[in-house]
Amino acid sequence: MVKNTVKMTVAALLVLFVSAGAASAADEVLARIGKRVVTQKDIEYLIALYPENEQALLKGSAEYLEVLLKNMVTVIVVSDIAKKKSFDKKGDIGKQVEMIVNEYLARAYVEQEILGGVTVSDEEVEKFYKGNQSAFESPEQLRVRHILISVKPGASDEEKNAARKKTTDILERVKKGEDFAKLAEEHSEDPGSRQKGGDLGYIARNTTMPELEQAAFALEVGQVSGPVETAFGFHLIKVEGKKKASIAPFDQVKEEVRRKTLQEAKQKKVSSFIDQAFKDAGVKFVTPAGEKNNSPSLTP
Repeated sequence: MVKNTVKMTVAALLVLFVSAGAASAADEVLARIGKRVVTQKDIEYLIALYPENEQALLKGSAEYLEVLLKNMVTVIVVSDIAKKKSFDKKGDIGKQVEMIVNEYLARAYVEQEILGGVTVSDEEVEKFYKGNQSAFESPEQLRVRHILISVKPGASDEEKNAARKKTTDILERVKKGEDFAKLAEEHSEDPGSRQKGGDLGYIARNTTMPELEQAAFALEVGQVSGPVETAFGFHLIKVEGKKKASIAPFDQVKEEVRRKTLQEAKQKKVSSFIDQAFKDAGVKFVTPAGEKNNSPSLTP
C-alpha cells in the first residue's frame, strides 16, 4: 500500500474546496463524486502549487499522483459532510476558514495584480550593483593546513604538558625541512583533515575557532605557527595561500544582482500598495500608547 508521504499545503487545500467542477471535452476525468468530477487539469493545477523542486518528483511518480488524487477526493468528500452538518459554522471553525481564505486571496491578489508586471531594466540592475557592492564582496581568505594534538576535556596539567611537548617536537621537525602535510598524515589527531595532510581549505575571518583564526591571519604565506591552544588541544598552523578581499565583477554576478534588484522593486511596490490601501480603508492601529497609522509589509 502506498504511504501518504505527500503533505498538502494550505493553498493546496483551498484549491480542493473549489475543485471538481465540469470537465471540458479534452480534460481527462480521473474520478467522479456524484455529479462532480476531478480531472487531470485539477491535479496539474494542484501540483503547480508545490515548490518547483517537488513538482518534477510528483509528475514523474504514478504512486504520488495516485496519492494526490485520493487526497483531493478525500478532502472534497469529507468537507461536503462537514458542510451538510453545518460544521463550518460551528464555534471558531467558520472564523478559521475565513482567515485562511482571506490570507490566500490577499497573497494571490498581490502576486498577480500588484507584482505581476514588475520588471527591472539593465540600468536599474547595474545601479543596484554599484550601490550595494559590499553584498558581492569576498573577504580575505587563507589556505590553511594544521596538525592537531588533541587534549581531552578535563585533562590534567601533566597530560596537557605532554601534548604541548609532542606538538613542539613536530614543529622542530618542520623547521628542519620535513614536509608539513606528511607530518599531518602521520601525527594529526583531527580525523576530518588528517587524510588530506591537515588541509582545511580556505578560511575567512569569523568562520573557525578564534584562536586558530587569529594565529593564521598573523602568518605570511609559507610560515608555520608555534603551538596554538584551543578547546580541542594544540595546533600547528601553516598558511599555504592567500586570497585578497575582492568584489565579484558585475558580469559574474549579474543574474544574482537582477534577482536582488527585482526583489527590492517588488518590496517597494507592495509597501506602496499597502500604504495606500490602508489610507483608503481608513485603517488605524490602536495600542496602549495611543493610535498609530503603521502599515505592515506583505513581502512578496
